[in-house]
Amino acid sequence: MIEFHKASLADAAWVRQRFAEGARIGCEFSFGNMLCYLSVMDIYVADIAGCFVSRCVLPDFDEYSFPVGAGDKAKAVEELCAYVKEIGRPANFYGLIETDKELLETTFPDRFCIERHRESFDYIYLRSDLQTLSGKKYQSKRNHISFFKRNNLWTYERITDANKAECLAMSREWVNANVHDDAAALNRELKLITEGFRLFDDIGFVGGLIRCDGRVVAYCMGEALSDDVFCVHYEKAFADIRGAYAMINQQFVEHELQRFTYVNREDDVGEENLRQAKLSYHPAFFLEKYEVRLFP
Repeated sequence: MIEFHKASLADAAWVRQRFAEGARIGCEFSFGNMLCYLSVMDIYVADIAGCFVSRCVLPDFDEYSFPVGAGDKAKAVEELCAYVKEIGRPANFYGLIETDKELLETTFPDRFCIERHRESFDYIYLRSDLQTLSGKKYQSKRNHISFFKRNNLWTYERITDANKAECLAMSREWVNANVHDDAAALNRELKLITEGFRLFDDIGFVGGLIRCDGRVVAYCMGEALSDDVFCVHYEKAFADIRGAYAMINQQFVEHELQRFTYVNREDDVGEENLRQAKLSYHPAFFLEKYEVRLFP
């Protein structure tokens, strides 16, 4: 039987090796973010047939990442199906990309129900677009940034031990200001962010912040997924300060991401406002994803 164990920082080397072997640029396959999610859910990992697989134990079902790595993916799928049947819990594979879908359709014809999952598509942008914001399509972004610069005494800083606490305090203030929204979801996100700052250096996060008159009003942070793709996991700004979101987005890319070609700004989780915000930055492409239902 497969032996899953609770994910931890000790898994960094082999998990990242499997991600690199699989050339994954999806936000699900980011080691640091996975560790942050341990603060809100139970996540277990295993090396199956030379592939990384995670198991997220949810109240009513389990979610398994599709096998990733240089190993035998078909064998890993077979072993996982046997495992799911043995433990008797409903389950699904998540985060499949087109090549995973093709592998299942070719190796296991008519065996799985594969569903396109629009709300989990990652938005992938050219770093150069986010930095320069050139062209008519970015006129409104440039206007917001110009307004911000004219009306604020501002500075940019890289996130370090010296300012992490201020960013976390800003996060709490942001949650309190948005308490009219889904309180449970906001508190869950605050737990993720808190864990991100706690593990910041250990998991290789990079972040930046904007100050106005000395006060932190925006920040973002994330991690490299490959040599040319960076993933932004968390971004916060005070919405009542016009241009704060556009400013941290542009300044972070300009100061910290020069060596990357692409920026993955993750999915929109099906939220219409978030979808429109991400579309307004004109992604270079979507990383399309699928889910597979598994029935024990």
